[in-house]
Amino acid sequence: MTTFKCLSWFLTCVSLICFCRSQDSIASILQTMNRFQEEMRDNKDDMIRMEKRILNFIEVAKTSLRAELKENIRNEVRNSNDVCIRDKQRLEIELEKAKVTTANLKTNIKLCTALKETCQSQMSQLITNLSVPACSPSSVNATSTSRPSVSSTPTSTPPTTSVILVTSVWSSTPRQFRQINIHSNSLGVYPHLIIKRVTYATYARKTRKLLMGLEYPDKVVTSTLDTNHVTILREGVRTYGIAVDEDRDVIFIATLKPLYSISRISTLGKNFTVIIDLSRYEWYPRHLTLDTNGKRMYWCNYEKLFTVTYDGQGLTTLATGDQLYAVALDMAAGVLYYNDAKKLFKMTLSSNVTTQLTTLNAVPWNMRLNRGTIYYSGYDSRIVGALNLTYSVTAHTIHSINIKGAHSLLMCLIP
Repeated sequence: MTTFKCLSWFLTCVSLICFCRSQDSIASILQTMNRFQEEMRDNKDDMIRMEKRILNFIEVAKTSLRAELKENIRNEVRNSNDVCIRDKQRLEIELEKAKVTTANLKTNIKLCTALKETCQSQMSQLITNLSVPACSPSSVNATSTSRPSVSSTPTSTPPTTSVILVTSVWSSTPRQFRQINIHSNSLGVYPHLIIKRVTYATYARKTRKLLMGLEYPDKVVTSTLDTNHVTILREGVRTYGIAVDEDRDVIFIATLKPLYSISRISTLGKNFTVIIDLSRYEWYPRHLTLDTNGKRMYWCNYEKLFTVTYDGQGLTTLATGDQLYAVALDMAAGVLYYNDAKKLFKMTLSSNVTTQLTTLNAVPWNMRLNRGTIYYSGYDSRIVGALNLTYSVTAHTIHSINIKGAHSLLMCLIP
């Protein structure tokens, strides 16, 4: 019995010893794990700090590279601009020289043409005087002091070079066109275009076609010179001003309907586009003329003279007045001519300096400039007049034209 008691005590001691040892081992393991976790946290913090440093380095490098790239681009653009400016200045100098040369050539051509016309007129007058019988001296005196008279029965010859087609504004007479030969000053009936209610007419040189506005019904039409057939370019448009830029195949129209505007259309009648809406003005635009070199338009609206670019930018009022109807542009000289009632004004476009040239013998409905001479047709007057800018500032009447139902005339110059 004593032996068993000692064994029990022994086993209890062994168990206590094993338990104590196992507690020490567990505590050691826990301490090791805690240290490992702390090291893991420290390593993670180090990695986060390292990542931040790397990201900061990348951002600094990107900023530096971006700044360097911008500076390089800026330098390249600056160098390119300098080259472009030098080239532009050189081209402008050459262009000015070319303009001066062109202006001198055109002036000489105008002088030669005017001299030729004067010689032809004097020769025609001399032939007329020599052809009169000697037994009628009074007839000789009458012929030598007057302009060639209009035959009571107009002739019907087809248009040649340098003629003026004249018609009535709004007239319902079907065959109403007349033609004036500028060189011989003869008047005849134009045998083609049996149309009526014409509001405007202009001529395209390259295609040798007439462009006309008609009303009731409103439309824009085109026709060749030797036919009665017309082709409709646009319906629903009423106009008192048409101009064509043939180099760019575009027609500009000063419209009264469907709204007050300057619009454009192709020479084939396509792509009708309103360039600038003028509905805010009381009066509708009329008699349009173009600066094809500078891509600008000029027109009047009864009270004001306007200009704007081809794309409708920079609308500017150049002059105001009481009866502004007609404009004519000399692109080579940079001079714009316009009327205010019967007064004819000249505006130098480079300086906008305006001077009055003369007083016309009628209020012009429209004007055309050809070889140094301004031709115009009368508003509320049935005359066609002319003013030679080279030799005289006095306007004279070429013809008084009677068309049934007419009180105003419009003209179309075919140079």
